[in-house]
Amino acid sequence: MSEQGRAELLALGLSRVIDLRDRRERLVNALPFLGRTEYLNLPLLPWRVRAMNEATAAARTNADLYRAHLDHAANNIVTILGAVLDAPPGPVLIHCHAGKDRTGLIAALCGELAGRTRAQIGEDYARTGEELTGFYAAQRERKTPEGWAALEPFSHTRAEEILAALSHLDEKWGGVGAYLAAYGFSAEEQATLAARLQSS
Repeated sequence: MSEQGRAELLALGLSRVIDLRDRRERLVNALPFLGRTEYLNLPLLPWRVRAMNEATAAARTNADLYRAHLDHAANNIVTILGAVLDAPPGPVLIHCHAGKDRTGLIAALCGELAGRTRAQIGEDYARTGEELTGFYAAQRERKTPEGWAALEPFSHTRAEEILAALSHLDEKWGGVGAYLAAYGFSAEEQATLAARLQSS
């Protein structure tokens, strides 16, 4: 991130910056908000959880990946949503590495709580792809043909893939609300977060 970009974001009056990357990832890229009181590092993916790693390795599409995240990272997801709920007044910035998968999943859950339609959530996710053309072009340049072949299926942002994750919660839990409540994010907290999201 350039100094200008950092200044522009801070000028928005961010109340919280939530970094979803793990600490190993943080060694690769600069941390523009590290040291600021707004900054929280809350990895979405649990570290060294065999079931999570096996499900991720078996994934062949983004939808598979997101279902694995929901099934094996629920406690982390609830912690992240709690950090959004508990943030001081003002905008909350959430990011990961590309801003599509982990961030996209949290955005979809927030969208569902805020009462957005599934069509709106899918459209929002799909628009992310427009911003990632350069990112994935650079990834392709750096990788071997075999490496890119493994990554390419995950480089898309198709609405149906994020919607498949929400449908997974419908089928397995009876919806997003029941899933979150099962992991300690109560109906009352969900309603309070929804009100915050709807007012922003």
